[in-house]
Amino acid sequence: MTDSDIYWTFVSASKYGGSFWQRLADAGLAADTQNKRRILNEFHELIEHYGPSKGLHQLLRNPK
Repeated sequence: MTDSDIYWTFVSASKYGGSFWQRLADAGLAADTQNKRRILNEFHELIEHYGPSKGLHQLLRNPK
């Protein structure tokens, strides 16, 4: 995933996730590059539910 993909994954989770996912995404947005990767490596569900292939991610990244 690119840095942009990672950013929009965290933004999607922060906006649309439940309280746990929102807080985790907010931590990811505040984290440095190494810690962003650590979060994504430990919480695969974040990518599965809010990653680049998901509609919510695309909606936020490419609003019409």
